[in-house]
Amino acid sequence: MIKWKKLAATVVAAAAAVSCAGCGNQALAYPLTIDGVKIKAGIYIYYSYQAYTEATSTIQKQNSDLDTTDEEVVKAQTIDGKDAETWIKDRTMEYCKEFVAIQKDFDAKGLELSTKQTNQVKNYISSAWDSSGKTFEKNGIAESSVQDIFLSTYKEQELFQHYYGVDGEKGVTEDELKEYYEDNDARVRYITFNLKDGNGDLLKDDGKKEMKSMVEDYLSVLKTLKDEDAINDKMDTIQEEYNAYVTSISEEAAAATATSATDENGNEIPATTTATTATTTSAETTTVTTVAADAESDSEAETTADTEETVTRAAADADSSDETTTTTVSGATEEESSDTTETTTTTAPYANESIITKVSTTDEKDKDNEDSINYTPSKKAYEAIFNDAKTNVPFIVEDDEAYYLIVRFDITKRMTDDDLWTEDQMKAVASRKYWDNFTDDKKEMANALNIDQQSDRALKKYDPFKLDFSTSSSSSSSN
Repeated sequence: MIKWKKLAATVVAAAAAVSCAGCGNQALAYPLTIDGVKIKAGIYIYYSYQAYTEATSTIQKQNSDLDTTDEEVVKAQTIDGKDAETWIKDRTMEYCKEFVAIQKDFDAKGLELSTKQTNQVKNYISSAWDSSGKTFEKNGIAESSVQDIFLSTYKEQELFQHYYGVDGEKGVTEDELKEYYEDNDARVRYITFNLKDGNGDLLKDDGKKEMKSMVEDYLSVLKTLKDEDAINDKMDTIQEEYNAYVTSISEEAAAATATSATDENGNEIPATTTATTATTTSAETTTVTTVAADAESDSEAETTADTEETVTRAAADADSSDETTTTTVSGATEEESSDTTETTTTTAPYANESIITKVSTTDEKDKDNEDSINYTPSKKAYEAIFNDAKTNVPFIVEDDEAYYLIVRFDITKRMTDDDLWTEDQMKAVASRKYWDNFTDDKKEMANALNIDQQSDRALKKYDPFKLDFSTSSSSSSSN
């Protein structure tokens, strides 16, 4: 009997050992369980690094002189009254809880992703893995984890539309969105007259006076026109004349610097000119279609840290990528090179118009970093457009390096379902107006969830300070 008891005890002990080993592997594979949902290690690591990047960005804003590439410097900082390490861990938990909140609410509402959306995610993952897969894997993030995260961004967008789309659960109406769009977007036509000579140097006082006189003459003619079609036609003519002027002063500058030489027999070679390229500018736009798959960054670190937010925003317009485009206006000077993006269409009659959107409240509150805000076509012109401009009344804005001849048109005339007011545009406007509300809702849902289980061993192993997204590696993981 004793031998049987010993044997049984040995078997039980062996089984327990195997079970513990399995628990250990499970804990590493799934370091967290939130409200019954197991979080993959790859998902936790992804959000951990995202939190780390968010922390370094915040620290940089607090003190731009700090070297946030030095982890000891980062650890020594405080954010919101917490030491950086604690803040990063807490933020990672918030990301994980928000991830679970989205999955649960999406399923509870009976929502489904379209085939188009799932294909967009697959295409993005394929592209990202081709360029950065080894970097993801060496940090313990498997392809399946990244796919889960990006599927979640699309689920989040569908939930947003469920609540805040037209006739959604929160009661948003189309009229509300139209009013918001009309108040926050301006339909304009402008021409930029650069205060530079043919060599690209700033004009002296006499040159500026001459340019101002020319622009004022154009303004006088435009003010005699009341119909927007007539104004647009005249703007076309003015643009052509200004382009010709820029070409002529460029050629004159080139001629002034013409060089001559002699051949090997001493015969003079006719002078050659090297034309100076002058920037000709207009409100004409260059369209670049934006889709979720374009969220990928050239920097592998940015690929991991920034893509979720980028794709979340891109998902807001995922179904509109065939019609709504992101444009960069060429109406700024070379030095300005404005990166401001605008929503516009490529309909021929309005090809030279721009739809300028008010700077977001998120940007406005970042007063300590004014240089990071891009205004179209310049800050003074932007402010005049939204604060002073009257419909169909042209005006001039004088800036340091350019004069702007501007006219604001009635945006409602283009708010049709085949131009500026498509179904996709309504979704995008709803996102602009109510996304902060939805973010608060998401946080509330996440805060209501409980962390059922967490492995301190796993969380220590997946310390964000140990991650390295600077180089590629052949290491792999199966999380």
